[in-house]
Amino acid sequence: MERVGGNRLWRWLAALLAGLSYVLVFACNSPFIPIPPPNPTFSEGSTSGEWSVSTPPDSRASGALYYIYNADLGSGLIQRAGVDGSMYVYPLQGTAGDRIQIRWEKLPAEGSSTICRPLGQGLVLQGCN
Repeated sequence: MERVGGNRLWRWLAALLAGLSYVLVFACNSPFIPIPPPNPTFSEGSTSGEWSVSTPPDSRASGALYYIYNADLGSGLIQRAGVDGSMYVYPLQGTAGDRIQIRWEKLPAEGSSTICRPLGQGLVLQGCN
C-alpha cells in the first residue's frame, strides 16, 4: 500500500514540476510587438528629384539598418543608424507625393514595423493613401 501512495506523490510532484517549467519557459518568451520607426523629415536637395531623409534619435534603433524604399519608383536606400538611433541618408530619388516606406532592423527577429509616408518637405506625420 505504501508503494501505491508513494507513486501518486511522485506523479503529483512530476506534474507540478512540468507545469511550473511550462509557465516559466513561456512567461520569459513574451511575443515581440514591432513598434513603428520615428516619423521622418524629408528635405529636397539642390538637384531636382533628390531628397534627404532623417529620423530623430530612437534608442531601440541604435546601430540598426534603416530601409527607405520609394514604392512608386521601386528603388530605395539602406543606411545604418547612429549610436543614438537617429538616421540621415541622401540622396533618395523621388517626387513630392511618392509613397516612402521606412523600417529598421537589428536582427531578423528584432525590428520595427513598416510605416509609409508621402514624400514632402519637412516632418511628415500622415500616412500614405
